[in-house]
Amino acid sequence: MKPVTASACVLFAIAIAIETVVWITFLRGLKSRHPEQWMHAAQPARWHDRTVLSARSTMLYLLTREFMGSIDEAGARYCSRYRAILLLAYWCTVGAGIAAVVALAVES
Repeated sequence: MKPVTASACVLFAIAIAIETVVWITFLRGLKSRHPEQWMHAAQPARWHDRTVLSARSTMLYLLTREFMGSIDEAGARYCSRYRAILLLAYWCTVGAGIAAVVALAVES
């Protein structure tokens, strides 16, 4: 594997790790501090190890600012605070993934 390809793959793995940490931190805070907002975000009522959560659905919820339609004002402020960092982490992961796929394709 060429150094550029290896670097792109490592960058992608790091981006995924950072996005996951930020996303899980956001979700834990949302569920514990703002349960009404959690339900408004259409997250599962019971979240445990085997519950499937979707980063994409969370990002769409934040991207479209659906959280503003909630009656939980504190929850909406919480979502607003995390919105920029979550979207940045998500799109950096997408970009790093595309770069890794392109690097792998070019190397072949």
